[in-house]
Amino acid sequence: MDSQPDPNLLGELRRVAGLTQEELAERTGLTVRGISNIERGRVARPRRSSLEALARGLGLRGDQIHRFVLHYFPAAPEPVRTPHPVAVPAQLPAGSTAFTGRQREIATLDALSARRDRGVVVAVLEGMGGVGKTSLAVHWAQAARADFPDGQLFANLRGYGPGAPAEPGDVLHAFLLAFGVPASDVPADVDGRSALLRSVLATRSVLLLLDNARSADQVRPLLPGHAGCVVVVTSRTMLHGLAVSDDAHRLPVPPLDERESLSLLDRLAGGRPADRAALADVVSGCSGLPLALRIVGERLAHDRGLAEVAAAMRSAGDRLDALTTEEARTSLPAVLSWSYEALPEDVASAMRLLGLHPGPHWAVDAAAALLAEGPGEARRRLRVLVSGHLLEHRADGRYEFHDLVRDYARGLAAADERRTAALGRLAGHYLAGAAAAADTIAPRDPYRRPLLTDVTEAPPGFCGADDAAAWLATELPTLLGLAELSASTGRTAYARDLSTLLWQALRVHGHYDASRSLHGFALAEARAAGDSIGAQQALVDVAAICARVGSYDKAVEHLTDSLGFDGTPAMTARATSTLGTVYAQLGRYDDAAYHLGRAVTLARAAGDTLAEGRTYGNLAFVQERLGEFDAALGTYHHQLAIAEEIGDRASEAISLHNLGDVYRALGRYEEARDHLDRSLSVSRAEGHREAEGYALVYLGLVHPHLGTPPAEASRYLEDALRIAAATGIRPLETLAHNGLGDNARATGDRAAALEHYLRARDLAQGTHEQHEEARALEGIAGTYEDAGEADKGRPYRQRARALYDAMGIKAEATRPE
Repeated sequence: MDSQPDPNLLGELRRVAGLTQEELAERTGLTVRGISNIERGRVARPRRSSLEALARGLGLRGDQIHRFVLHYFPAAPEPVRTPHPVAVPAQLPAGSTAFTGRQREIATLDALSARRDRGVVVAVLEGMGGVGKTSLAVHWAQAARADFPDGQLFANLRGYGPGAPAEPGDVLHAFLLAFGVPASDVPADVDGRSALLRSVLATRSVLLLLDNARSADQVRPLLPGHAGCVVVVTSRTMLHGLAVSDDAHRLPVPPLDERESLSLLDRLAGGRPADRAALADVVSGCSGLPLALRIVGERLAHDRGLAEVAAAMRSAGDRLDALTTEEARTSLPAVLSWSYEALPEDVASAMRLLGLHPGPHWAVDAAAALLAEGPGEARRRLRVLVSGHLLEHRADGRYEFHDLVRDYARGLAAADERRTAALGRLAGHYLAGAAAAADTIAPRDPYRRPLLTDVTEAPPGFCGADDAAAWLATELPTLLGLAELSASTGRTAYARDLSTLLWQALRVHGHYDASRSLHGFALAEARAAGDSIGAQQALVDVAAICARVGSYDKAVEHLTDSLGFDGTPAMTARATSTLGTVYAQLGRYDDAAYHLGRAVTLARAAGDTLAEGRTYGNLAFVQERLGEFDAALGTYHHQLAIAEEIGDRASEAISLHNLGDVYRALGRYEEARDHLDRSLSVSRAEGHREAEGYALVYLGLVHPHLGTPPAEASRYLEDALRIAAATGIRPLETLAHNGLGDNARATGDRAAALEHYLRARDLAQGTHEQHEEARALEGIAGTYEDAGEADKGRPYRQRARALYDAMGIKAEATRPE
């Protein structure tokens, strides 16, 4: 540069940089007018600080800055500099050749780095142990090192792991030596070393990678003070303070997704094994943790077969053993233990107890019950665990462990002497919630056994049935987990009590798989306890769910077993009634009528009006199937009267839609629609998904007779299909497909009609519903006949007739739908 100030130099450099005066002003903090005055030579000797700011804003580096200042300020003395460092450190560790994914995080780091000319950039990669924070940081740093020609520094701050965390003063000493500062010139105190590092870095573009930080205080003394530098920090804890005081950008590092996990495992194992199911088990067991994937990948590549590794990863109890290595830094349990051991004792104690929670996630009130703390104190402990990435705080406000952290916490909990008392508190909390939810959804059944456990905790208050149903759906996995745990220990009655409380609420909302599991746990618990009343009740409940989903053979087996127990008169009546209903579904109408008649007598003797009314409904169903429609009308009306008298809204909805179906069979379509609309209203008000589904099916069959176009009427049937799919009610699905077949046939869409009839036939065969199978076969035959292909339809019609004969249904009792 010329020794005499050239007023145009700033303007030329600005134009080369592609900046306007306004943009340069924004970068430097100077005014547009001030920049213009320097460019035009109106300021003879600009301030040195302004010139340095302009140089950095123009993107100048190192000696370029000094020469720029000297151009405008030739009399300026040389700046006070540190001893003349000549070294350019390149301390980055080697990256992994198997690195996979993380495109979002890499893009974010790229974007942050691009802003380094405006000030120091600090990015904090935070996440749980083993999630791959260091691998990500090193991979990005290696790719970006050319952008930092003045050096790259690396330090393991040892925030988590064996040994004490690194002292900032020691790290500063090493960094200064790396830049060529003589050891004799390094200040003795941390503040002095920190100031000297800032001076060394003031005119340089350097990347600092600070790995495994424990706290913000450990990081702050290591930060540069001027633009041009980027600092990447990795930590297992949320460094909130660094974000607040030093403008750090927190970047969470989540587990890998399934695709990324498969890709990483493929690279590590040297080619993907052929058994995709076993491979999926391995990936699922690793839960997206790169460290876990690296451990199993190494074993697949060198030691063990896929089947052996997959078997270990399927069991929560074996997964951590499978992820243990001889070296602590590559052993997942050891890596997790470093985070746990860094916790304050009260929080570590809370983590052990939280490991007892049997569900996938929980609310603060459940944690408070488990910890025997108030909600405020429980929330504080949860926050510390979240900050340390040992716990996740979900968007819905609930908390959950990562799968492998849960395994680790449960291992800690197994040895905790407070285990029994803590589980008792937790079970009491959920029993109180289940009781309140069940009572809000449907009135308590007075003929079921009372609870065996004293519930002392105040129940939650629900705003209505919908609120209670939402709570139940959310907490159902935990309730099932408690029941399974109780059944396995044989020392508590939580499974039986939950089964008693929730039988109706679960059925009303279509939780059939959960119901079958819950009642199965109750049965196992009752048998272990020698509780014949509990065993009989659980068998009847399991059988009722089997019947709902079309597993009629299993239902008959359970009900027959239940009648061999010395239970209660009311439950014996219900078992007999349910058995009669199953026989009706199977087309065994004589057996059905016998058992249902006997069930009415037993229910009356037991004083169980609820069971008596519902048995009348089942008896009317048999009369309807036999074509005795007038008799069925009378019996259904009798059931409706009882339901209205005792406030049994579920039975009211069911009897109304059954009456609607009988009126449809009699050709009284207006009355049919009125009853079905009433049923739909009641079932929706009560949240009774099953009754809603059947009301929709029958409305879809009635509306074409009222002049509604079949396509519009089919919307009811399609809505019913969605309910069947959501709840697993196979008989409802069968009925809906038969109805859709009828409507498609009415519009002349024979291909759609055949598709629905064939699906209905297959479903009915799977559930042994002979009546609906016969209906489907008749529909197939009729569709072929409509097309003038009676020969193709004849075998189907003959098979349908044979089924009707086997059920004792006369030809005139069958009716087109």
